[in-house]
Amino acid sequence: MQWVLETKEKNERYAGRILKNKEMRGRKLVVDKLVKACPTCKRTYEKVNMGNHCGKRYMYYKKGQIPTYGKEKVVCELCQ
Repeated sequence: MQWVLETKEKNERYAGRILKNKEMRGRKLVVDKLVKACPTCKRTYEKVNMGNHCGKRYMYYKKGQIPTYGKEKVVCELCQ
């Protein structure tokens, strides 16, 4: 139990960065903090590096591909 509390405190100290976690897809931040959900089109999206993704600013995922539960609800650029 103490290990869980220490790990949670350590993660909060480093702003969500986790050094060894297979669920992060090679990133330094927790994916749930990066992925946003659009309440209008019901899709999820995240801001990506334009150089790595053919000049795209955002990567959009199909409806239902990533669960929207717990994601920050922000209207995407396509719906604005």
